[in-house]
Amino acid sequence: MRGCLILLLVLPVIAGANPINRANAEKYHEFGSQAEFAGDYVLAEQNYSRALWNARMGNVPSSGISLVTYNLGRVKGYLCKYDEAEQLLLEALRLEEQDSGTKSGLTSMRLFELARLDAARDRFDQAYQYYSRAIPIVRKLDIESADPIGFANVLSDFAEVLESLGQDQAATEAIRESEHLRADHPGRQAEFTPRSYDCPAE
Repeated sequence: MRGCLILLLVLPVIAGANPINRANAEKYHEFGSQAEFAGDYVLAEQNYSRALWNARMGNVPSSGISLVTYNLGRVKGYLCKYDEAEQLLLEALRLEEQDSGTKSGLTSMRLFELARLDAARDRFDQAYQYYSRAIPIVRKLDIESADPIGFANVLSDFAEVLESLGQDQAATEAIRESEHLRADHPGRQAEFTPRSYDCPAE
């Protein structure tokens, strides 16, 4: 389902590209989404890479490049190619900030992904910086109502980062808010659950 949603998002922003590259970018992005949904991250990486090359060659708008770059960065992270993943996610963040602004929901997605990647690498200072930028954005977008359990999960992850940095009081507050959100929404499931970067820490 997530792959289909990503594909629906990317199609409109690729529409202005060179017709041949546009068709190839759409095709390879769809293949990448299907492979990712099936858990074949090697194949997803190959197809997202081809989609990104075609999108760039076709002069796709920056919003489209941001999305394909973001997806490629994620799957490279799942394959433990952390340095490559970081560079792609940083590029996706830069492009998205230029396109939709520093306070958009799409920008927050890139920030959260970078936070999760850095946390997996035990780079807690950097993870803290990304979480600290992303969480206020989604609060203003009323994430507590739209996806309270998903946000509760984010707060739990953030609490782990805070604990690792010795910020015990802040961690306790994040855990308490997370627990309240779950208690206030019994039976509710997260609208979005990101895949973790579960490679061995560097």
